[in-house]
Amino acid sequence: MTSAGLRAADLAVRGGRIVSVDPPGAAPRGEAELDATGLHILPGVIDTHVHTRHPGVPEREDFLSGTSAAAAGGITTLFEMPISKLAVNSGESLAKRAELLQPTALIDYALYGGAGHENLAAIAGQAAAGAIAFKTFLQPPPPTRLDEFFGLWCTDEVLLRDVMRAVKATGLRHCFHCEHTATFQAMQRHLEAAGRTTGRAHADSRPPVAEDLSVAIVLALAEDLGARVQVVHCSSPRAARLARDARWRGVDATVETCPPYLFFTDEALDRLGPFAKCNPPLRGEREVRGLRQCLREGLIEVVGTDHSPFLAEDKATGDENIFLAPPGLAGLEVLVPLMLTAAHHGWIALEDVAALCSENAAKLFGLPRKGRLQPGADADLTIVDVATAWRYDSAGALTKSRANMRIYDGVEMHGRVVSTVVRGAVVFTDGVVTGRPGHGRFVRPEPA
Repeated sequence: MTSAGLRAADLAVRGGRIVSVDPPGAAPRGEAELDATGLHILPGVIDTHVHTRHPGVPEREDFLSGTSAAAAGGITTLFEMPISKLAVNSGESLAKRAELLQPTALIDYALYGGAGHENLAAIAGQAAAGAIAFKTFLQPPPPTRLDEFFGLWCTDEVLLRDVMRAVKATGLRHCFHCEHTATFQAMQRHLEAAGRTTGRAHADSRPPVAEDLSVAIVLALAEDLGARVQVVHCSSPRAARLARDARWRGVDATVETCPPYLFFTDEALDRLGPFAKCNPPLRGEREVRGLRQCLREGLIEVVGTDHSPFLAEDKATGDENIFLAPPGLAGLEVLVPLMLTAAHHGWIALEDVAALCSENAAKLFGLPRKGRLQPGADADLTIVDVATAWRYDSAGALTKSRANMRIYDGVEMHGRVVSTVVRGAVVFTDGVVTGRPGHGRFVRPEPA
């Protein structure tokens, strides 16, 4: 199954690559065969937005547990964000982190570089070391995590112009967490003064306009500089349409969203409190319907998880004051089932799952051997059963932060991952991780 449609075929694999795509029964017999009769094969899924944060707090996640969860979710390549106790903010730190992750990697992985006002001179070195793209947070970091965010943020638009110019010189895409700091800080102060510190107060402190303002600034600078940019974890349909309008003017601007913004409203914040907290926050019903419409219209290019591991006790710090809880939800294991469910509901076509979760990411980020079911491509395969309906239970999750997946508990899903294949090796099948730690490799973009 690709974005071009569905067809019956046999795939022949040799040396970790697809060597032929043949009519059923026409492929040569192999030493080992995987029977996918009655199932659908997607190009290996690429998750463009992952925070395992390894090396970081191993109780929350390490790279073995994170890539195990990813394999169970049908993900064959993940893009790891630059936040960790070894923050990626220089060529040396990127190379060191790539080396540290490899011994326990079950699947392939790429690394974002960090681009901020503190490390302008180190941006080129990260590209040379193999960064897949760059990430900039347009908000200040938590005061207790300054070491993890050094070189990853910028809140001054004048300095941001210099940061974007430096990233543009590398030729790589520049990805942004877009929320307007002055707006959400003022809103939070107002709500706290009024005694509103639980549930939907979090969403009200970061209204869609805070995201839209930040996106508009990025797009204006991108247009002026000729930069290649991406809005990550987009939750606002107006922000997605701002990016569309910029593309009409010739700006290379793309949009990523995440499943929670398509499946849940801010009602979940009242129901689950900090266990439904993420940034940007969950939106109202109108915005959720609007974002689904943007997906149907092709205004969103990729879907990633923004997997963010926290333990129950971490999230519980916000039980009385949600502003104290760390933001983020875990979601590696439900990316593919949720997107198949979106297709079942008619929000997208089934073939769109291949584009949104595999093909587009490979094209946008310069990975010509990924995201394709064609001869010469890596034999990365996500094999799914689209017919099965089931209800999710986070108790069986492989992430160490399964408690941070409770928002999905009881959700009816239509479609599940049967097997995950990375460069010809089956790393997950029938509910069991079968891959070997160290099979995953560091991948870097190739020149256009």
